[in-house]
Amino acid sequence: MDFAGRRTFLRTAAGAAALTFTSRTFVSGRTHRLNVSAALTGAAPNLPDRLPPDWYRRKIVQVQQEMAKRNLDALVLLRAVNVIYTTGYFHLSTERPLAALIPKSGDPALFIPGLESDQVKLWWVRDYESYFDYPGPVSRVRWIFERIASRGFAKSRIGVEEPTPSSMQQIKLGAPDAEMVEAGDLVEKMRFVKDEDEINIMRRGMFFNDFSIQVGRDFVQTHGAVSENEILKAAADALADKMAAELKDVVGIGIDPPFGGLVPFGKRSAFPHAVPSRDRLRKGDALILSYTCQLGGYAVECERSFIVGKPTDYAKRLYDATLAAHDTGVENLKEGAIAEEVDKKSLDQIRKAGFEKFLKHRTGHGIGLEGHEPPWLAEGDKTVLKQGMTFSCEPGVYDPDWGGVRHSDTVVVRKDRGEVLNKYPTRLEDMIIEI
Repeated sequence: MDFAGRRTFLRTAAGAAALTFTSRTFVSGRTHRLNVSAALTGAAPNLPDRLPPDWYRRKIVQVQQEMAKRNLDALVLLRAVNVIYTTGYFHLSTERPLAALIPKSGDPALFIPGLESDQVKLWWVRDYESYFDYPGPVSRVRWIFERIASRGFAKSRIGVEEPTPSSMQQIKLGAPDAEMVEAGDLVEKMRFVKDEDEINIMRRGMFFNDFSIQVGRDFVQTHGAVSENEILKAAADALADKMAAELKDVVGIGIDPPFGGLVPFGKRSAFPHAVPSRDRLRKGDALILSYTCQLGGYAVECERSFIVGKPTDYAKRLYDATLAAHDTGVENLKEGAIAEEVDKKSLDQIRKAGFEKFLKHRTGHGIGLEGHEPPWLAEGDKTVLKQGMTFSCEPGVYDPDWGGVRHSDTVVVRKDRGEVLNKYPTRLEDMIIEI
């Protein structure tokens, strides 16, 4: 599910206080302690919470090697996610422009609003310039490129990230004699393939994501006819407590609002992006628990579909079709596969089962520093998969007269088949909740 527009409420160590929610949940005026099942009550894998400075130093060198192939004297990154990817400088992205300058050799420099000038000193990038605030007497994009030009790049070949016409106008005003080259794909394509350090961050984050699913399930099983907001709040509170107790570093941590994800049930579970309602869960309902989590800046997701009570034969058929599609997708997330072919092979399982009319979306999407990022497991994407690419695998079926079924796993492309980072089960017999 999409991260766009969702609040990331922890970015710096100062935000740790935001994790001190209580795991007590109030229902009908009574206080309850959540009973999380034993499978996920242990500690998360002993892996890092964020990438170290040396990782980013190596990444800068890799970027510079790619720049050399394009004869670039410098690369200027204005997208917050790419500044984070190359420098590791986490910040709250607002309307205030912030940029990273990567020269063809040597360390990067940051151009930041003044309110970041103390925080930037805590990180490894020592070279920075700051402006007072936005919008200022001149365009801050122009200000950035004036400073870049003054650093010896006034007549250089500079790569920039696909600027809008208005931004390009300001860029040229700031460095009128430099040659500007669109190079937004340089860093974006590097982000496609994750190394094992990045995957380990995602692996640790997945523990907390799976934990959210278990908490949501336990809350439903304990309390019965609950609302969606009550499920969401219970899971977010327990996850916040869990992360507060176990995390060593809280930079780049995020939990989705309003309370942690999407949890539609009944016929509304046939809405893939359902917003919360005031409905109450009933026996016989389909229930989707859809949660995402960020750790060290990297997103992962876990979605599971449950049945409240004994499933009907029709529900079993929908589950079987969805699981066949899901398993086929995972099996084909291997080196050398074509993205759109993985999508077709997966969704063909649903078509063969006779449920094509209930298809509403692709098999999955790339996932990493953004919850949705390229490549896409979808028709029209001809990307050749490489080991280390990471995707959601989330085919689903949506019958508006009954409800929806969707499991999503975060999957790493490997040599012969995908590696599923999630540990939460997917089989129907594990998805039945008695209330």
